[in-house]
Amino acid sequence: MEVETVIKNCAIVRHEGVLRAGLAIDKGKIVAIARDTDLPAARTVIDGEGNYVIPGLVDAHFHLEYPPGVDPEENIRRETQACAAGGCTTIIHLLAPADDILSKADEFVEFYQKHGYVDIALSARIYTKENIKQIRRLYDYGITSVKLLLPYKGSEAVWKGRVGGIDDGIVYLTFEEVGRLAKEGRNIFARVHCENVEIFMKLKDRFVEKGIEPSSWNEVRPRVCEEEAMRKCLYLASVTECPIYVVHMTIKEGISLVAKARSEGMDVTAETCIQYLVGNTENVDRILSKVNPPIREAGDNRQLWEALENGIIDVVATDHAPVPKALKSDLWDATVGIAGAETFLPLMLSEGVNKGKISLERMVEVCCYNPAKRFGLAPQKGVLCIGSDADLVLVDLNKKGVLPEKPIYSGSDFSVFAGREIKGWPKFTMLRGNIVAKDGKVTGKAGYGRYVTGQ
Repeated sequence: MEVETVIKNCAIVRHEGVLRAGLAIDKGKIVAIARDTDLPAARTVIDGEGNYVIPGLVDAHFHLEYPPGVDPEENIRRETQACAAGGCTTIIHLLAPADDILSKADEFVEFYQKHGYVDIALSARIYTKENIKQIRRLYDYGITSVKLLLPYKGSEAVWKGRVGGIDDGIVYLTFEEVGRLAKEGRNIFARVHCENVEIFMKLKDRFVEKGIEPSSWNEVRPRVCEEEAMRKCLYLASVTECPIYVVHMTIKEGISLVAKARSEGMDVTAETCIQYLVGNTENVDRILSKVNPPIREAGDNRQLWEALENGIIDVVATDHAPVPKALKSDLWDATVGIAGAETFLPLMLSEGVNKGKISLERMVEVCCYNPAKRFGLAPQKGVLCIGSDADLVLVDLNKKGVLPEKPIYSGSDFSVFAGREIKGWPKFTMLRGNIVAKDGKVTGKAGYGRYVTGQ
């Protein structure tokens, strides 16, 4: 039997361990994993040059259609090219707000599949009781998660000319519905952005009244906002028996909250993002790095890495939100968000693996396997197994370089980690058996990306 592609002279990294083996690919799937001498004949043979093959990253936290007002076609093309160049083959995109979420999903998927460079799964925002009624149908459509954005209310949540936002009642009713569906055997969960915006608003008012600008966004939107909201959401999820997923956890105090909830039998997934592992108030520009929740302190970096290594944190993502520098002129008015797709894997390899904070297998677990499993995409995505999609990245752990001043593909025109020396880079990215990026240059085509349903 002759297959399309064989990769030899490499090591295959899975979350359970490293195999000194090669793999064979045919019709977009992995069809064999074996010693080089035992692999089938192939039309194309790739020499891995002794490097590591890892699954394509599954970025569990991604924002297309952002910032508001971007051209949707250009946005999808640029940001998914950024993913391919950076080693990410599947993204979990949060749909824009909609009264009829399924109609929005249908419209978005049709448009995306004309322009996307990588595969995509979806998550949906919940704002209203009418949205809650749609959750069961969203699951049947393949959307296994809904998201509650606690802090975006009042002046912080203006959408299409009207004030949006949710209250604790919507949180409770959403948890109740998701808990009910989970008890019926569905792999469904609620994602929560945990921040108490009322505390932030009053602190901001105080700064403004005194004519003082904070030294960092962390100072005006402090950790107490996040901790209070985490405690509330974990409690409400407990009483409603709702599986809960804490997105972009930034604070060291959250680690013990997650550990305690799990010890009490709760189904809790904890996510952090690469900027919270690497960035802190001492090493990033305070305006350009403005995100919600804020970049915290160096002590949080250290403890988040430890929690990642010891299993308390399950997922690392980017919260990719490609804001241009023009929208970051001053701290108060700067649009929140930074691009992360092109720097995600290099930073995880350099700051995590090569500095001994986590193993390569653990990196694969938190960046590939765990998000794929949680969102119902495994074993199609996030793993290197026979029958899985041939989504993979050849990684050179020894290659050195410097992060550029701005992303190559993303619509954002700055990087908060520009100039940082990196050791560990992707050599090429393969999606369903086709190389879509090589040596940092995208070789794939628009419209190759496909919608993937959760199971």
